[in-house]
Amino acid sequence: MQLGYRSVSYDLHGNEYLALQGANDKFLALQGSVRTNKTRITRQFKSTKIFHDLAPTNILEGISIQSNDEFTTAVFAYENVGEFKSFLTVIDPHLQYSNGKKLGRAIALLHQDTLTGKQKDKAEARRNVIHNKLTAYLTTGPRFSHETPILTAIIDRIDSLRDYKLTRRYGGLRFDNVFLTHGGSVILKPSSSYGFGDAIEDLVLFECEDAGQMPCAVAGVIDGYFGGVTVPANFWVGYAIYCAIYALTRCSEHARRSQAEQKRMVAQSKRIMSDFENFTRPIPRWYRSELVKKAKSEARRLGL
Repeated sequence: MQLGYRSVSYDLHGNEYLALQGANDKFLALQGSVRTNKTRITRQFKSTKIFHDLAPTNILEGISIQSNDEFTTAVFAYENVGEFKSFLTVIDPHLQYSNGKKLGRAIALLHQDTLTGKQKDKAEARRNVIHNKLTAYLTTGPRFSHETPILTAIIDRIDSLRDYKLTRRYGGLRFDNVFLTHGGSVILKPSSSYGFGDAIEDLVLFECEDAGQMPCAVAGVIDGYFGGVTVPANFWVGYAIYCAIYALTRCSEHARRSQAEQKRMVAQSKRIMSDFENFTRPIPRWYRSELVKKAKSEARRLGL
């Protein structure tokens, strides 16, 4: 069968999403270098096999995966998709909020899976990874000059990390890891960083990467995740602690890459700290803002 194709997007590792079309069939493919990305793409393909049954309208359906001397190619059932983040940047705040809710509901579906005893043990062991990352920050750095209130908050509240909800994490969730279909559904891009852990961790990157630019969309993710009911207080406490940890560990890891990245990560870490008022409050400032309140009100008025 002769295939035609068009490029859809590239991911952060340089792998390309392609829309493939033959005489009678359409597919969406993810293709990258065998030498650098075979393992990553293989895990991404496997993630769709794991999660598709939980949220079939929000996860690509894996068809096949193969490698030659140059490329590894994972093939999925076709979806006419574009970049979700690009869409969010050009719509009004209330539409950002309502579309964020779609994504929150999809994440909630992924977290509905019941874990076995061994899987729960793996989820609990995830805390050891987090503690090791904190140790690496303290011993390897680079460390941030504004770290004191963040470290104080972590030390004072680290016990609250005990399991909001143990689940199978999708991993790497932020707006640039999501597609939007032509019909308006959200599709999570295949994940190479899935695993077991606390459900909260799947929501933390939205604070780290997206809340500064699109707080209404991130508020929608959280409200959609909880189905429109009041967000539980213990979620907010755990969310704040994870955000504090990420404000040091993740930002520091990325700061090692270059001077430009270090400058960006310092600014990002400070912004996260400000969102939680030096981690003296568990609910971030943007969630309580007038902008978000107005977006919610307008979305409700329009029945979105």
